[in-house]
Amino acid sequence: MSMARRSARFQVKKAANTSNSPQNVNATQSDEHGEQDDEEQEERPRKRAKRISAESSGKKAEKKGIASKQLRRVRGKLGLLARLAKDVPVEVILEVFCHLEPRDLLRLARTSRELRNLLMSKTLKDIWRAARQNVGDLPPCPHDLTEPQYAFLIYEPICHLCDRRVESVLWSFRMRCCQDCASDLSKFPQCNEEFFARLPQEFRSYDILPRDLILTSERWGWTGHNEITARYKAEYETLQTTEEREAWLNRKEKESQQSRNHRFLCAQWMCRRDIERARELDKLRQQRKEDILTRLNNIGWREEAEIIMKSQRLITWRKDSFAQHKSVNQPRKLTEYGWNIIKDELVTMLSNHKEKRLQIEI
Repeated sequence: MSMARRSARFQVKKAANTSNSPQNVNATQSDEHGEQDDEEQEERPRKRAKRISAESSGKKAEKKGIASKQLRRVRGKLGLLARLAKDVPVEVILEVFCHLEPRDLLRLARTSRELRNLLMSKTLKDIWRAARQNVGDLPPCPHDLTEPQYAFLIYEPICHLCDRRVESVLWSFRMRCCQDCASDLSKFPQCNEEFFARLPQEFRSYDILPRDLILTSERWGWTGHNEITARYKAEYETLQTTEEREAWLNRKEKESQQSRNHRFLCAQWMCRRDIERARELDKLRQQRKEDILTRLNNIGWREEAEIIMKSQRLITWRKDSFAQHKSVNQPRKLTEYGWNIIKDELVTMLSNHKEKRLQIEI
């Protein structure tokens, strides 16, 4: 009886120990947590996918397109010139244009399409005329050119045949031409007997053909223009009656005389402009040299620079090595940044000159 009771107690104790073991406890806890997670997932609402309507996506794309177009149109600082023709009243714009020069109007016409359409309108010829009058003694616009064409001929140093940079102007032909293009006899034939032999006899008795003086390394003398000559010949041959031809010849002879007078005035004006420009550049070079001497005085090297200029000024065939130095002889205003760039080079030159001078004196 006692053995049965003890065995029963032992079985109960053994069952209690197995139920309290760590493995069973962990399994029980994991089951409980799993049940709680499943309940939470069932109770938690699912997030709905964000739906974008076609209308809203279209608006965003449209906004991005407008912004990109605006960024592409912006030129210059904050795109002020591009918005000038849109935001400012036309009366104010025209009043501003009247105080500019033709070269300024040409540059403005290249900043935006709106300004170009505005400036190239035929209704604004009075604005161009007022701008031309702001330029000293500039000759009037010839009858066969518009004001923008006249401004382009005067201020754009570009060959009309090859787009090279060139300063000379063939005023009788209303064009600029470089030396290489001017040497082409197929475009600019020499005005000789062979040239006039291909033309009607009346072209000799009436001085109607425009011609200009071309001076190049390969040729020089008075030349004609084949394209203009062919156009004159075609116009003359279309006339049937003698009265029409005579009236045409008289009109062309008068225009040719006016063209020669205008060419003379334009050549004089350009010569005066070149002289004034050369004086301005010389003034800028002189001012730059004085500014450099002032800064050299602050670091103790002005005396040596003056010795160079004084010693070489006495010898007429020797150039002033200081004034002709590449860092000094520039038509440009001296800035603090520019001075910091050239200071060491000038100091090195002056110190070398001082060392050689002292060796000679000793």
